[in-house]
Amino acid sequence: MRKFVLFVSSILLATSAVMAQDNVVNAGKWRVTIDEATGKAEIAYNDGVIISGNEAEWGLVNTKTSFSSLSDVKVAQSDCQDEFGSGKMLTVSGKTTQAPITTITHTYYIYSDRDYILTDVVLESDSELEINYIAPIRTTASSQILDAGTNYFIYVPFDNDGWTRYETKLFGDWHPTCYEVTALFNNDTRRGLITGSIEHDTWKTGVTAETGAETTLKSLLVFNGVTSKGGTRDNDIHGAVKANRVESSKMMIGYFTDWRRGLETYGDLCAIVAPKLPFAGAKPFGWNSWGVLQTNINPTKAIETSDYFATELQSQGWQAEDSIVYIGLDSWWNENFAIRDHGKFVKNCKAQNQKAGIYWTPFVDWGKNESGLMPSGGAGNYTWGDAWLRDSNGNPQEIAGGYALDPTHPATIGRIKAEFEKYLKWGYEFVKLDFLVHGALEGQHYDENVHTGLQAYNQGMQYIAELAGEQMFINYSIAPLFPAHHAHGRRIACDAFSSLGNTEYTLNSTAYGWWLDHCYSYNDADHVVLQGQAISINRVRLTSSYITGIVILGDDFSADGDSGAKERIEELAANNEVVKMAHQTKAFYPVDANLGHPAPNQFMYTISDTTYLAVLNYESGKRYDFTLDFDRLGLTTGNEYVVRELWTGQEILASESYDDVVRRADAAIYKIYPKPINHAVEAVPCTETRCYYDRLVGEVRANGTDYMLESYVYTMGGACVVAMQEAHDAVDVNALPAGAYFYRGVDADGNTVTCKFIK
Repeated sequence: MRKFVLFVSSILLATSAVMAQDNVVNAGKWRVTIDEATGKAEIAYNDGVIISGNEAEWGLVNTKTSFSSLSDVKVAQSDCQDEFGSGKMLTVSGKTTQAPITTITHTYYIYSDRDYILTDVVLESDSELEINYIAPIRTTASSQILDAGTNYFIYVPFDNDGWTRYETKLFGDWHPTCYEVTALFNNDTRRGLITGSIEHDTWKTGVTAETGAETTLKSLLVFNGVTSKGGTRDNDIHGAVKANRVESSKMMIGYFTDWRRGLETYGDLCAIVAPKLPFAGAKPFGWNSWGVLQTNINPTKAIETSDYFATELQSQGWQAEDSIVYIGLDSWWNENFAIRDHGKFVKNCKAQNQKAGIYWTPFVDWGKNESGLMPSGGAGNYTWGDAWLRDSNGNPQEIAGGYALDPTHPATIGRIKAEFEKYLKWGYEFVKLDFLVHGALEGQHYDENVHTGLQAYNQGMQYIAELAGEQMFINYSIAPLFPAHHAHGRRIACDAFSSLGNTEYTLNSTAYGWWLDHCYSYNDADHVVLQGQAISINRVRLTSSYITGIVILGDDFSADGDSGAKERIEELAANNEVVKMAHQTKAFYPVDANLGHPAPNQFMYTISDTTYLAVLNYESGKRYDFTLDFDRLGLTTGNEYVVRELWTGQEILASESYDDVVRRADAAIYKIYPKPINHAVEAVPCTETRCYYDRLVGEVRANGTDYMLESYVYTMGGACVVAMQEAHDAVDVNALPAGAYFYRGVDADGNTVTCKFIK
């Protein structure tokens, strides 16, 4: 009898083990467990539950069904090996109880050697389904996902229109719906959860999270089918996909020791799904006419600008790494250029190792003449009104004063074909495409097989990419984050010009969207304008472009252009160390995040054993004190590093963190690398006040102190030529003639500071 009981017990244990194996996958750091009764999943990383009670939801926006309402729920698993990794695939399926009888399959892809898993949902029926909402990630069960401390949720905008910003929100605060992806992370330890859609062919994806104070994720929803007037610019709800089989986007759930690496991994996965548009050239350097000339661009000014770049900037090495410079026309070229002017301009550029660029808005009707005949490239006799992308009520849709055109309409397609045939015939090799978000709106599309705004947008952008082929660099201006694989570059934010505020606004997007150059070849910080600002502010603006991506200047460099802007760019562009750094790097990433929407002040980039640190001061009224923190930069305390500031050329040796300062409205770029044997730099104690002359701005500065109480400048003959007896952090010596001088000052602690300098 005892043997029989043991035998039965062993059978029950074996059965239990098999059931557990069916419902649970352990792969690498991940464990995913399915509740067979409800189809809900528990997702754990390194034995810590990060998502509990996850279940799919789908339907139309006002008629949603969740997985736990299904019958005939089944769980299965199998091996998985694809382009994302290898491991196990865990599938839970069920059927609806009401017509149309639909099978819902929710799949988890658990990779044994990755810090992420993927998930998607497929709906299948014998009858046609109509679906405009699918949520592969949906939970209202709380999980403790982060360490105690400062925990953030990132709001990611859908596009870069309307001067929108990324924004960080503290845990416990209200979090608005953001788009495509988000990061929930600890700003101290950098551990973080990254989640979002990695496919962008059909759906606009929304991400909503509710957090509790400190570490708690109370609910999470990552869903296909988001629209909003303020976010996606849509008047209509998301278009419904009509088919017997409807698939969600594939979603990523990742947990990383560094949230910054997590967002880069997310970008890499998007590029696996939709590989980057190939580009064989180097990171573009160049010019765009919208910075200052704007509506005044004409053939004479364009050619004079081309000549200026060749003689004054390219001659001293300011150019792309492949020695090319792009000279780009922006809006209003079509008003001010005759056909013959294009050939002359392009020829002038080519003769000087430059590539000419042009501008267009393919999905916008600015004239809004409904009955006017549309240039449709021979596609038919259509009016502009025929091609308008109308909403569900039949009304044209307007953004920024222009009506949206339907990317699937024959007239829109024919117009695109005719335009690009002209550009290529004239010899243009760069095109800036603007106001693209018009083409991604939901609405009534000519192509009946197109059900959503992103399907239409993909169709239009794919056609442009095919027309341009390998002959043009395609650069997006106002555009959704995704899809990215039809262009080489995308402007990281909206318009920016010369001010400190413009720079800070742009770097808000660099700080939380730098990883987009894992999907595009390059980000674009918009044109750099110098006119009307001090050279230190110019340096901040130019630094922001160098550390974001492609570098495009925007001043009037024609014969009668602003002489001050020319003088300053010639001086700044002569710094070949900074230009070389820009050649070698892509987008810098933040050392730490900021709360809210202000951009951080510190950005970094590492190549091999060299770390670059850019520090920017957006304040015009006060200095920026900071710590060059070895731990946060990934440097090893005790090892000796050369720390070279590239704008001034000053360098010291450092083996531990130290305090430094960037003067008001200025920027610094530090190149930090292990000290070579017999390097000639003499170590300067980090606590010692250093005094020096900055030739770029014509000022004497004293670092390591809050301010100076007194400052005096003497000639070598002993004559006092400058005297200041009030609190200050720099001494302007621009008015002094060239020569050698002696500086003596008294700092805030009463210490005497002295140095000699040559002006």
